[in-house]
Amino acid sequence: MSVRAKVLVAEDDNSVRDLIRTHLTLTGYEVGVARNGAEALNRAASFQPDAMVVDINMPELDGFGLLEALRANGRLVPTLVLTARHASEDVRRAISLGAKDYLTKPFSEGQLLARVARLLRAPAPVAASAILLGP
Repeated sequence: MSVRAKVLVAEDDNSVRDLIRTHLTLTGYEVGVARNGAEALNRAASFQPDAMVVDINMPELDGFGLLEALRANGRLVPTLVLTARHASEDVRRAISLGAKDYLTKPFSEGQLLARVARLLRAPAPVAASAILLGP
């Protein structure tokens, strides 16, 4: 029996959150949800997600604040930022705070699922090479 990957979705828009949850659940992921950044921070501690999908514009604690708080707590969860914000400064800020990917709304089901799958892929092992120094 294989263990299902856990994905936490932090999105304040009910219809978008439900759509993402449905797509991810039908694909076989175990999905947790949060309506804002503060709820996502608490949920991340108990749910222990393998990946997260995070909106930027949320009440109480926005996506940037969530990423900052997770980083400060030593929780480095592979994260896809999914937002209507298109500014390059937002992309740079999200990546600098630890996000691994950035997708703007509107998005397709295929885009979402491919990006989440990429977040969950284990990094390829780096080939070790030896350098001999001295005689």
